[in-house]
Amino acid sequence: MNFKEMFFLTYSSLKERRTRNALTILMIVMGCGLLVSLSSLSQGLINFVEQNFKKILPNQIVVSNTDRIQESSIEGIRNKLEVLFDQNVTLVEKNIPINNDTISYLQGLDGVQYINPAYQGVVMIQYKNQSQVTNVLAVNFENITDIIPSINLDLYQDNSSSVNHVIIPQKIAEKLFVNTSEPRKKDNQVAYFDFKTIYPNMVSINGIRDIIDSSSTQSTLFVPSLLNSTGNPIIDNSIFIDINNGKAILQKKNDYDLLFITYNDIDKVESLVSQVQKYFNNQVTILNSLELVKNITKFIIGISTFISSIAVISLIVGSIGIIITIYTSVVERTREIGILKALGGTNRVILGMFLTESIFLGIIGAFFGIIFGFIGAYLLLNGFLYFLNLPLSIHPVFNIIEISKIGIVVILLSIFSGLYPAYKGSKISPVNALSKFS
Repeated sequence: MNFKEMFFLTYSSLKERRTRNALTILMIVMGCGLLVSLSSLSQGLINFVEQNFKKILPNQIVVSNTDRIQESSIEGIRNKLEVLFDQNVTLVEKNIPINNDTISYLQGLDGVQYINPAYQGVVMIQYKNQSQVTNVLAVNFENITDIIPSINLDLYQDNSSSVNHVIIPQKIAEKLFVNTSEPRKKDNQVAYFDFKTIYPNMVSINGIRDIIDSSSTQSTLFVPSLLNSTGNPIIDNSIFIDINNGKAILQKKNDYDLLFITYNDIDKVESLVSQVQKYFNNQVTILNSLELVKNITKFIIGISTFISSIAVISLIVGSIGIIITIYTSVVERTREIGILKALGGTNRVILGMFLTESIFLGIIGAFFGIIFGFIGAYLLLNGFLYFLNLPLSIHPVFNIIEISKIGIVVILLSIFSGLYPAYKGSKISPVNALSKFS
């Protein structure tokens, strides 16, 4: 018996028992489709997390001198007062300062692209009759796109060298009732203003030390733009001023409080972080977005694996359906098996005939299961986002390799499921098979 004849017998058997076979294929389709949907949805969610974390900390690690930041904060001042009255104080090793020498050393580490230092502190910002104590970051405005890549700042400078600027997040601006008169938006991140025709708002800034010392020193700065939320708490809860102005307002010395280190090779991040910690004797705080992404990715994979186990159970049920279908087919075609053997058919021919039937069920189930998985992924995701009213831009990601693996597993499982009933059918004696129908 050649392959063509075997294919014809298999097709005839599937057609004759189409209702039973259709139900078996449906179980395979459900299991395969769920695996494809969950695989694409989990990969899409991982990509969504990675893209958003790149917006928060794009290829960056943030190194902060915790002690210096506490000295500049209200909580830090309170802690210092508590220490003054505490006699059980444990002396610790002196911190390594974050200065230009430190920056030069870190710049030479493998994987570092560039470094942007910053001063950090607390100031009182005033606008008209409104005032608020807020965090401030003093950075070099020429390199601010390294810290916030989505910003496209175009500061208008007049002929006066005393013109200074402050960038305020919308979160803080709303509390101050800052209104930049009809902003002209160029993208979704920053509201821009034409300074040649619109005079910008002015705010006053006092350092906390000046307020405590009752100093009349006050800096008046212009607001060129309001920064929309980025998701990075360091940026969203801080106003930005020029690094030289910040040094004067915060009464800083030559030691910086923060370093924004941008790396150019993601494979060297772990080594880079360990080298930075070693240099500072583990006395600095490092915010590593890549580590956060890895932890969230592990969580997503864990959840999707748990849910996928349910789909695997559905697939196993489908394989049991194949066993029942093929075994029932063997019983119903006992006379046919006897005739084929009487005409010279070997055990191998009978085995191949029923295995071909199970392979056909697996291939058809895998094919329609993958299509069902494509459609189901979009329906599940869009339905979930619609009913929960979540304005998120998440799209399923279909990995050809992963989908191919699922399809191959389904087909192999079908072959394995059909192996036992096919073997039983091949061992039927032609005499016993024909005697039942004599």
